[in-house]
Amino acid sequence: MTGASLSYENFIVATTEPAAFELRHYAGLLAIELDPQHTDPTGTPPEPLSVPAATALAGHLAKDLNTILGGIEHLGLIFPGALYDQTEILRPGLPLLGTLAELYRGGLRGSAFAPRLMALGTERGFFPVAAINPLRRPGSGPLLLLPFCFVGPDGDIARLARVMEDTLMQNGQVSPATGEAVRQAFGLAALNLSFVTVGDLCALLRVQLEANDFLPLWELLEHAWFERPGIRAVALDAGNRFLVAGDHAHTPFYTFDDWAQFGPGRTLPAAELGEGYRRWARTQRQYALALEAYGLHVRRVLANPRLEEILATAHADAALAAFREIPCLSGDYLVERIFHNDSERPERRMLVTHQADAELGTLAYTVTSLDADGQLARLEHHYPLQPQGVRVIADQLIQRCAEQNTERQVLHPGRLLYSEIGRSLRAATVADIPAPVARHH
Repeated sequence: MTGASLSYENFIVATTEPAAFELRHYAGLLAIELDPQHTDPTGTPPEPLSVPAATALAGHLAKDLNTILGGIEHLGLIFPGALYDQTEILRPGLPLLGTLAELYRGGLRGSAFAPRLMALGTERGFFPVAAINPLRRPGSGPLLLLPFCFVGPDGDIARLARVMEDTLMQNGQVSPATGEAVRQAFGLAALNLSFVTVGDLCALLRVQLEANDFLPLWELLEHAWFERPGIRAVALDAGNRFLVAGDHAHTPFYTFDDWAQFGPGRTLPAAELGEGYRRWARTQRQYALALEAYGLHVRRVLANPRLEEILATAHADAALAAFREIPCLSGDYLVERIFHNDSERPERRMLVTHQADAELGTLAYTVTSLDADGQLARLEHHYPLQPQGVRVIADQLIQRCAEQNTERQVLHPGRLLYSEIGRSLRAATVADIPAPVARHH
């Protein structure tokens, strides 16, 4: 692709055709709002349509667009007979929409441009082109999207883009016949169906995120989706930092001890460290999950005092360079070793403290092990980096105990335990365990 504009209000891509003029494309979306009263929120979106069904539906949609936009017969138009959630559409570089345009141009087979309606269907339940194959993830509602792409000469597409951005959202309601065709084709219970632009979808998402105090997340996503030049960095009130360059998001990961001693929590009173770290962990998970869902590669690195200083004082370019110098954290979990007895004597007793929060679940496991003489053998904190890390940590500790014939005890205090003096996680004692609730008969 060449000559790409980087604004979602005018995201037009050009390619050179042998007919001595440029073809450009401009995409839009049919937004389908599902009826929550008649839709399973954990359900899977429908399979792609067959070729005949996709062709029939494309005819309905093209007829509506022709009326709404004041004539589109001079333009090429391509529809996939499939539905996607917004995380499949809004990804760095908008690859699904670009692939639709490329498929249309590929259908010209080197001949001069001629407007045609192209519908993509399949008899196998999936498309052979991976870039447009819907993921059909459970719980993708309540909004599903059917993308489409206009292709035509430069000037025609530029005029169309202005009309779409100015009027499509206001005038984009589908006709009753088209609405019924969509419902029947996909077997959906839909409340509302309307045509929107990519810019409209982005604006709606921004409003939703801003209303929930996630405007910095929007800034990171928008920078990546539309391939803005340079670096976008945000520093959040909870102490979280994210830096986006290209389709990568860089962020420091703090263990509790690091967070409290030299990280964002270093200025907090000791009594506030528990709530402060929970807030940081909650925000970190929310941002990382959202960035990954929208197609960014989240690169976590273990924080250190030097990186902390650079992030607080240096330019974004220097911060990015500092991130790239640190190996990223890979795998499902991280082990922070506080003490390890060099004698390598076998562990005979292991005490595992489940450091957890009622809302966030597992934050860490503090592992204290003793040798046969009752001397401290190891003190470690195990942090899950991925949701499956909780299970992996548990399995590893169980296996470790089995291999050394170690007695294991797991304590569940139901909260984060730390030493206010040392500003560090600590193991639980029996006194930290909540008393069982008495049952009254």
